[in-house]
Amino acid sequence: MRKPFKTPHTSFSPSRRKLLQASSVLAAVPFISPRYVLAAAGKSEVSVQKFYRGDWIAAFKQAFSVADTVFVPADLVCDNINTAIFMPEGKTLHVAGGLKGNGKGRFVLQEGCQVLGERGGRFNNITLDVRGSYCTIKGIDMSGFVPVTQIYIGGKEKRTMRNLVIDQITVHDANYAILRQGFHNRMENVKITNGHFSRLQGDAIEWNVAINDHNLLISDHVIENIDCTNGKINWGIGIGLAGSTYDNEYPEDQAVKNFVVANITGSNCRQLIHVENGKHFIIRNIKASNINHTFSQKAGIDNATIAIYGCDNFVIDNIDMKESAGFLIGYGVIKGKYLSIPQNFKLNDIVLDNTDMQYKSRGIQISSGNATSFVAITNVAIKRSTLEVHNKPQHLFLRNIDVMQHSDAGPALKLNFDLRKDVRGRFMAKEDTLLSLANVRAVNEKGQSSVDIDRVDQRHVNTSGLNFVLPLRRD
Repeated sequence: MRKPFKTPHTSFSPSRRKLLQASSVLAAVPFISPRYVLAAAGKSEVSVQKFYRGDWIAAFKQAFSVADTVFVPADLVCDNINTAIFMPEGKTLHVAGGLKGNGKGRFVLQEGCQVLGERGGRFNNITLDVRGSYCTIKGIDMSGFVPVTQIYIGGKEKRTMRNLVIDQITVHDANYAILRQGFHNRMENVKITNGHFSRLQGDAIEWNVAINDHNLLISDHVIENIDCTNGKINWGIGIGLAGSTYDNEYPEDQAVKNFVVANITGSNCRQLIHVENGKHFIIRNIKASNINHTFSQKAGIDNATIAIYGCDNFVIDNIDMKESAGFLIGYGVIKGKYLSIPQNFKLNDIVLDNTDMQYKSRGIQISSGNATSFVAITNVAIKRSTLEVHNKPQHLFLRNIDVMQHSDAGPALKLNFDLRKDVRGRFMAKEDTLLSLANVRAVNEKGQSSVDIDRVDQRHVNTSGLNFVLPLRRD
């Protein structure tokens, strides 16, 4: 599982992915000169330029002390932002111009704070640090490879933060775009929408060790050109979410849960969507192209459009992939130990067209199991890739499946139920098992049947509309 970032704000439970270390020193708010208070008193919005006396940090702090909104005009660039600026509760930073820092600077959003951008409103090498409820970040452009992340959501304080909105942001030429560390506190009702993420070394959105959070929507994003070339391990994912330690009982307090990832267009990366130790979630309406192993080659992460590790009770629906690695749905593993297996999920309306793919790549690879569990795979069309199903859930349904794989690459359909001599066989369901196949066609490039099925020993077997014959049932 992901290992946490090491920041001055918090420490976290172990997780599978090893992440980087970052640090910064947060400054206290300095003394405010009475003459500026008198000069700007009563104004709801002021330009920060009016407070500038050679120090932009002091100018922002003084402006926030006397007005509800601090404005950065379009023709202005505020530079040398190299320490923390705490926005008082309920304040707004309105940016039409630019702000630049050295990576150590940040604006800390407390209760009810907003950062709003007009066209051209931009941040470079400055972090937005969210530490309150009812915060909004909207309409800004962010860049810079110096800070670990452009937007940080975390902190040590054990509290609940509600109603965060991040909308219409553009993040490019940076490390991470949005990073959440969630072990110590709780986020409720978060909406991250309408973003454009490009040319990143780290993840576009990383929601890490988020075991307390509830109701998260990540939707309507374009993610492209995510390529970790700086040698960092486990960097370079489009959208990643992780709970804490894997447990095959799937306790609620260890999982990342109650979230939706929807309406994502992704291209040119190694892995687009990643979930570890999650439950009660939906991934839908994903359009992916050119997801392959040539990106983030030293990051040590699997190549897949969607990678799911050790998760329970989820739906993946309406996924359109072209010239891309497909799905990896597999075990929760730590240091070589198999701790959990995916269960209770549905895959529906899946298209994977690798007709013109120049690389050998993963198709749809699924491991599932456990004593009382189900898996439903429906309406799947795959060209020049393989559908693989490993291990044995209690009830397995395949409906309306059409798979073609070139014969020199192996079978189109692989059903590997026989793990009696494999350590992973302990996850197999053994009682009242069901295998149901309807309208399943698996062929090679010549239209010939192309399947590899090692053993069928389910108690109930229902079939119709197959272009192949199952092995005889064996007890």
